[in-house]
Amino acid sequence: MGVDLNVDIFQSSNLIRYPRLAGVEPDVLYRRAIVILRFSKVLDNLITHLIPAWKFSVGIFLQLKYIRQFFLLTKQRSALITQLLKSTESEVTVTIPKLVINRKLAMKHRENPSFDPSYKNSIFSQMYFGLKYSKEIQKPLNYRWPASHTQWWHCIFVLEGMMDHGGGFRESLSDISEELCPSQMGGPLPLPFFVRTSNQGNDIGESRDAYVPNPSCKDFAKYEWIGQLMGAAFRGNEFLVMAFPPIVWKQLTGEAVSWNKDYLAVDFMLVKLLETLEEIDEEAFEFQFGNELTYTTMLSDQRVVDLIPGGSHIPVKYEDRKEFIQLVQKARLQESRKQISAMKAGLVKVVPHIALSLLTWQEIEKKICGDPEITVEEIKKKAEYLDLEATDRRVTFLWEALTNFTNEERSRFLRFVTGRSRLSTSIIICAGKLSNNEESPDAFPESSTCSRTLYLPDYPSAQVCEEKLRYATYNCLSIDADGTVHTDE
Repeated sequence: MGVDLNVDIFQSSNLIRYPRLAGVEPDVLYRRAIVILRFSKVLDNLITHLIPAWKFSVGIFLQLKYIRQFFLLTKQRSALITQLLKSTESEVTVTIPKLVINRKLAMKHRENPSFDPSYKNSIFSQMYFGLKYSKEIQKPLNYRWPASHTQWWHCIFVLEGMMDHGGGFRESLSDISEELCPSQMGGPLPLPFFVRTSNQGNDIGESRDAYVPNPSCKDFAKYEWIGQLMGAAFRGNEFLVMAFPPIVWKQLTGEAVSWNKDYLAVDFMLVKLLETLEEIDEEAFEFQFGNELTYTTMLSDQRVVDLIPGGSHIPVKYEDRKEFIQLVQKARLQESRKQISAMKAGLVKVVPHIALSLLTWQEIEKKICGDPEITVEEIKKKAEYLDLEATDRRVTFLWEALTNFTNEERSRFLRFVTGRSRLSTSIIICAGKLSNNEESPDAFPESSTCSRTLYLPDYPSAQVCEEKLRYATYNCLSIDADGTVHTDE
């Protein structure tokens, strides 16, 4: 089978990155792995016959999604994706489009979007209409360029004097990414297409730097164009950083979503409220809600909508609370369905749908957005200390540990401490919650994402610190104000 497997590989010490496997006997995992590898070998021999070309039947796709997780193990996958992209790419025109962009006007718009409600001065609009009506374009762009095409358009920045040999083009992508999903928390949004998640607004839970499609925005043609830009980034070597929570990426790529697993990263407080509502007894329900709870819910765009006709005037009864919960879940899970469908329509115009189905949502996100570089030096600059000195040995051990982390692991570290995967806020480093006499090398770091605080025990060495910190970042994403531990499943 080409893989040297033995039971020792599945000992708990080797499973730090896979917490859901921790309670399974090594021998069981070993035998499962043997079966999976044998299945993957069979799949390798059949996959090119299952996935023949750009156009495929709905029936084939619906069958393939049930074995999607096994595609990761097939040797044919990468070559097949390359073939699918190669066979559907378009020729590069001799003359590339020229875009005239006034970034000073765009900056004024970003500072106060209320002066320009039509957002015509935004980088987004200047690019959208500039490409739509460019004299160099004989027919609409299909964005299916080969990866070797490194400059999709030529930018002329008004009053900046920049000669665009590729740098201006790349800056235009960064500018449009920043307008769509601003890295700065708080403040007005320059464009109407995405809104902050409730977690970002409440500064709680995961994905506090994420955005979801705006349920109120009906400009589906522009959502489709955003999807096309994402597809061009997927095909090429440029990135379009879209800060979406997993539930959006899953819907874009056709993966199943669930309330309990996926919506925590959008509205942590609502998920917990509905859990409480389901378990509450009748006396507590009447005391807490009375007749104030009606058949309504607030969407991500802050609109309150009826869940049933006239719902705002109908109180929820205790015996009907589970029906109410299901209605809320359905409304929130589907609130951006049309916007996401439009983005997906643009994406699959550029990238074959079947190529996307061969990848996980994480792989697609990384291909489009890149892997944000997080350096130890940047984390140091954002660090503040409480009851510790910067020279304390536990701080020194922390920096040594993070230096040995991969970039993905440093991103996980930030999620563990701040609830964000990118470095956009300060972090507070303080001593572990136990006194030095009570601490042991077996203690794990703890965090409070609400206060962006890392509680760091006094470990005997940098190696021990690294081991414990890595375990914590993979097995416990956050400990919020209610003391609930959230594992990464």
